[in-house]
Amino acid sequence: MAVNVSDVFAFIEQNVLDKSAWEKANNQEIAINQATIHLTRWYPLTDLTADVVAYQSIWEVEGADPALKYQKQGVKYVSDGGERIDYEKRDRVAPDVREILGPPAFEVIEELEEEEEPVELYGGELL
Repeated sequence: MAVNVSDVFAFIEQNVLDKSAWEKANNQEIAINQATIHLTRWYPLTDLTADVVAYQSIWEVEGADPALKYQKQGVKYVSDGGERIDYEKRDRVAPDVREILGPPAFEVIEELEEEEEPVELYGGELL
């Protein structure tokens, strides 16, 4: 079920204390659309609610920071005059969303792949 954009705006207005990045953004509806697309992909079995989409939308707007664009382009770090900024890992899922819904599907799959032990094959014959 699609989340109503006005419900997301209402949730943010009534429940989010630090919404400075959201209020400065001029592309709020696009952030909501992008958050919905990402959440649908990352949590395919979950019915999205206004609060979850709101938290992810704010996270998307905050992620528009130019420094975070480096990370999306695969930059591991930037060094300037001895100062170093690492971009190795930024969570794509908003912390509040992660708290509500748990880890996204792509992380669960990665963990399962890492946990799989190699199967030892022994010679023999099939009966």
